[in-house]
Amino acid sequence: MNLLRLLQLLEKKPLHRLLLSAVLSALSTTAILALVTYAAQKIDVTKERFVELPIAGLFFVCVIIYVVSDSRMIARFADDIEQAIDYLRMQLIDRLRHADLWKLEHFGQSRLFGSITQSCKVISSNSQYLAMASRSIILTVTILLYIATVSLLSFFLLTFLLIAAATVYYKLGLSVEKCQKDLASDESKLFECVSDLLDGFKEQRLSSAHSQALGKDFGELSTHTVTTRSELHRQSWHQFVFGETMFHVMLGLVVFVVPIYSPAVSQELVKISAAILFMIAPIFGLMQSLSVLRAATVAANRMMELHEELKTLEEQGTHSEADAIHEHFSVIRMADIEFSFPSQSGEKPFAIGPLNVEFKRGEIIFVTGGNGAGKSTFIKLLTGLYHPDRGILTIDNRVISSDMLATYRALIAPVFSDFHLFSQLYGIEKIDKLAAEELLNWMEMAQVTGIKENRFARTNLSTGQRKRLALVAALLETKPILILDEWAADQDSHFRKKFYHELLPELQRRGLTIIAVTHDDRYFDAADRILHLEEGRITELLTNKREGK
Repeated sequence: MNLLRLLQLLEKKPLHRLLLSAVLSALSTTAILALVTYAAQKIDVTKERFVELPIAGLFFVCVIIYVVSDSRMIARFADDIEQAIDYLRMQLIDRLRHADLWKLEHFGQSRLFGSITQSCKVISSNSQYLAMASRSIILTVTILLYIATVSLLSFFLLTFLLIAAATVYYKLGLSVEKCQKDLASDESKLFECVSDLLDGFKEQRLSSAHSQALGKDFGELSTHTVTTRSELHRQSWHQFVFGETMFHVMLGLVVFVVPIYSPAVSQELVKISAAILFMIAPIFGLMQSLSVLRAATVAANRMMELHEELKTLEEQGTHSEADAIHEHFSVIRMADIEFSFPSQSGEKPFAIGPLNVEFKRGEIIFVTGGNGAGKSTFIKLLTGLYHPDRGILTIDNRVISSDMLATYRALIAPVFSDFHLFSQLYGIEKIDKLAAEELLNWMEMAQVTGIKENRFARTNLSTGQRKRLALVAALLETKPILILDEWAADQDSHFRKKFYHELLPELQRRGLTIIAVTHDDRYFDAADRILHLEEGRITELLTNKREGK
């Protein structure tokens, strides 16, 4: 069971403690059963109102042992499972942080979110049932052993009946599990349909045929979901009724069958019946635990599988230590770099390269090209986020090997076209407040938001404003290379002009090397050089600066 494998990730031995507490709890409960039946029998024989104080004292000691062991078992197990979840979650996050971008893009994010968030929640909320199941199994065994001291025939018959009932109950559980999977699939389709309605609201409002077809499809899915859920309730109830019926059969077996073959047992029927009644709680607890544990086990299985799969995503050399690259470099070169995307059979793959380009420190370089020309791929290759099929990337004639990628990337501050604006300014230990205020004023954002306790005070802004904040964050990192991918595309005409004629020259004056992907040909005079991409091939265009105009 992967839930047990999850616990074994901890260096300490939580399973040993769990079993020890479960055994103490089970033994104390069985002792309570034995003491109660013994005291009741003695009162019946002697006709006295009370039993000896030692028996009563022993009874209370067993109750205390039961309460302490049961409470400690649940509390400590809950702590252990939370620590195991935290350990595995941090392992997953660490693997993600060091994953290869290309591999991660083709892995799929839905599984990652589901495993790291939902699966953790499912395990955390249901893991206590593993402790309950362990205790229930041990308690059932100890009660059966107690019955064996009273009547071996009853012990063997009840043991056989319990094994047979457990087998049937397990098979019924498989049917319930199949219904749960079918229901999950139906609910996923319903969610997808609702997403279509919300995401495509404008389209369906403009087309009555579209809207009616969507409504019809949703109705059919909803009806099918109702049928599947009803079937799940029916089978779950059948499983529950079967479990109750087995207790009735067990009592009937002891009262009506056992005395026929073992007349001497008649005098012990009260003890055996009481023991069977004591078994109701642990067995029903086990039945409940097993049904709930399915979800926790499936969730643990997803996390353990993801943990193994993410090993294959790790980027080579990500944990290696390399010599630092000085930020005052002279030139970065892409030499004969080629990269191609995999394609379906019979289709021509998109390829970029060979790329032979150099970037001198302090230059402003624009990268242009139409949609699908390879600009984003070019940027990913330049930043080392994609690994070329052929060719090398060098800085001051030093080949940037896999061991040097981290130190090379540390020179780059990017704002990608599909940028993510972090509310918190990660990686900046101490923010220069004066510099931050200057940048916010420069970006005309000081009246809109601010920086408080290493966080932007407000980020629910327009895309253009969010890009300005992303640029503020990039500049606060004080890195020598600034990568801007279609940064000005979402700015208004006023700020676009300010960006090209004021921001870029000032950033260049401060010593930054700026590589910007842009379509704004009216501002090409702001660049020192222009690189043009077309169908993965790169050429260099002349600028007004180079022409001396």
